[in-house]
Amino acid sequence: MQEMNELFCRDPYCREFDAEVVKCTPKGSCYEVVLDDTAFYPEGGGQPGDHGTLNGIAVLDTHRVNGEIVHVTDAVLEAGQKVHGILDWERRFDHMQQHTSEHIVSGLIHQKYGYENIGFHLGPEVITLDFSGPMNEERMKEIEDAANEVIWKNVPVEITFPSEEELKKLEFRSKKELHGTVRIVTIPGADVCACCGTHLARTGEAGVIKLLSLQNRKDGARIEMTAGRRALRDYQTIFRNNRQISHLLSAKPYETASAVSRLIEEQGKQKAVLSALSAAYAESRMGLFESDQKLLLDFEMSMDSNSMRRFAKRLMEEKHCHTAAVFSEDPDAVHYVILSDEVNLRDLSRKLNQKLNGRGGGSAEMIQGALHAGKEEIEQAMKELAG
Repeated sequence: MQEMNELFCRDPYCREFDAEVVKCTPKGSCYEVVLDDTAFYPEGGGQPGDHGTLNGIAVLDTHRVNGEIVHVTDAVLEAGQKVHGILDWERRFDHMQQHTSEHIVSGLIHQKYGYENIGFHLGPEVITLDFSGPMNEERMKEIEDAANEVIWKNVPVEITFPSEEELKKLEFRSKKELHGTVRIVTIPGADVCACCGTHLARTGEAGVIKLLSLQNRKDGARIEMTAGRRALRDYQTIFRNNRQISHLLSAKPYETASAVSRLIEEQGKQKAVLSALSAAYAESRMGLFESDQKLLLDFEMSMDSNSMRRFAKRLMEEKHCHTAAVFSEDPDAVHYVILSDEVNLRDLSRKLNQKLNGRGGGSAEMIQGALHAGKEEIEQAMKELAG
């Protein structure tokens, strides 16, 4: 079987085929099956290998080893056996949508900014692309708009095998130096690239391209993107979530961001009020504690962890105690924050958790967590362990 003349190259839309087993070799708990021809694409160039079945036996992965295409199966097939192969077509077509869309985006970025695509990974959820230069949100939108224009024009995706002389005159993208037969994928107006992957017949089949995220790095930019059915599902999920948010906030769907901003602003104001009340409350409580004690214990109802830390710190500083422990009760547990300049708190945390069915930890100077015990049990344990 000549490389780049396999069935998946000749007809990437072939979903079922018949072939003969050339050999079958055990490999761990699986088998490596080589056929005389195949529609299964082997992992390579950033595109995962195909899945499917051979005579009903699962093909778990497909890759190329020493020029041979190996189908990893979960059961044995005999050399010389005739097999009927069926691709997991939904998965394959998804890979074709993603791969062709990646070419469109990479080609347009190369055209407009001269950047090379230095990394490509077609994952189960998103495509990750690495480029040799920086990007920004404005450029991302520009490329996304241009990429979708290429889809809407529904231009043919052309596969050619130029001669050596033709290749010398052809400008095309390639990550490495090529020898022998070179397969060129051309998307008119967008890209010319050496590629061995499976592609759509026309760009319109990609449906839509969506650039999801941008991360500028030392060596360039990383973009996550999606296309086709994946992009539709992504939009459907975001639409459902946004609709729920709009109902919760009584806001129109296109006004949820400003509604959330207002909510965050209101929460900030409420936190400031609560902080002031907490400080006033702490001030009123300070007179209840004696100074220069080895251990001070304070029990509160539903105090938040930040207020507990602040109050424990004030007890340490103003009452000059060696260990300050603040506890806050809620229906599920008693939460604690403990500060000390004398007791090894890591050791105390471990003992408290064991003795009072708790969880938590921290540093030698401060620990926090939750206990499942009553006030009297906690007071007794603290006096035994830290008093």
